[in-house]
Amino acid sequence: MSKVKFLKSLIVASTWAVCSVSLAQMIEVRERVSVDVPGGIFNSSPSAQLKADARKSAVDRAWRRYMGQNFSGVRAQQAQENEAQVRGMVDQFCTFNFYDERFDKDSAKYSLEVRGSCDQRAVDAAFNRMFRPAQQQTSGGGRPRGPMVGFVFLARRAASETNESETSATVGTSGSEGISESQKASRDSSRSASTEEASVTQRSRTSSTTNDAVYRYEVESTDDAMTAVASSLQSNGFRVARYPDLVTQCAGPSMGDLSKRYAAMSVNTAWSPKDTKGMYDAARECKVPFFSFGLMEVLKARQVGLKSFEVVVSLNVKVSDLSEMLPSECASMNKQFAGRGADRLEATRNALKITGEESSRELIDIIRNNCI
Repeated sequence: MSKVKFLKSLIVASTWAVCSVSLAQMIEVRERVSVDVPGGIFNSSPSAQLKADARKSAVDRAWRRYMGQNFSGVRAQQAQENEAQVRGMVDQFCTFNFYDERFDKDSAKYSLEVRGSCDQRAVDAAFNRMFRPAQQQTSGGGRPRGPMVGFVFLARRAASETNESETSATVGTSGSEGISESQKASRDSSRSASTEEASVTQRSRTSSTTNDAVYRYEVESTDDAMTAVASSLQSNGFRVARYPDLVTQCAGPSMGDLSKRYAAMSVNTAWSPKDTKGMYDAARECKVPFFSFGLMEVLKARQVGLKSFEVVVSLNVKVSDLSEMLPSECASMNKQFAGRGADRLEATRNALKITGEESSRELIDIIRNNCI
């Protein structure tokens, strides 16, 4: 092979590897197992078969932990009903490594730890192929097509904070009635009676009332979050319509107008019915039956390491069924997600992306159960 061909093949392979990594969404999982060794202290070491069985048991437990953490609703039921078929995904989409293998002669136990990672997107796609929802219809070309979901996610962050306080003082007076007879006698020896009768003791009291802080918000970009939402929905068989694309064909408030309105709001969840109706009308005009509307508020960043920051995003999202005249809410979520990065900007971007990705994955089962 010539050097030119070799270099071309190397470039192609490298590009494919980079693309594969970028498309993967790896979920980490770990587990530790301990098994009894027959013969106890009389065995110098566990047999090869016992070690192999322990490793298999560790992988099985790690896979069950992964399913427990990432499967819910319909997906959990599908996994339970098709245990053998789903178990085959472990070798296809997960990799495992074993650590800290040891034999404790005193307790006659062999233990080890397994650490692995599973490609969530690949698992989602495999589930979609194996258990395609019955409600999906087939287009004229024979390709199964899922329901269409339109969506828009808006984000904002506090740009400044104003603390307003109001202070008031109240002065009260009290006479000498509460003074004891001995105190009067002592004071009478040094002061005249007339001075004693005219004197009063004053006590001042100051009360302070602090009002809630007033924030001014700025618009935060949601491009990465909306891409993550689209990817999760698509990998689970849904067709998607991003709102910025949707309003190029059907009349509705622009993405810029919606973002500015959200930044100007004093609370996170209150929304004008007029603006909501505008979005829904645009979705209906474009024949989009389901619409997901999410509001993300970026909370204050905090330093968690020497060169690491964490940002928390508060999400309030709902999915509405627009098939009837009156929209009905069929799925919702109010939750916080966190992301980390080398600085505040990177942590914010990661947090928004994780919010879009994780929330849409959790909503998918609810949509399938309650909306479709």
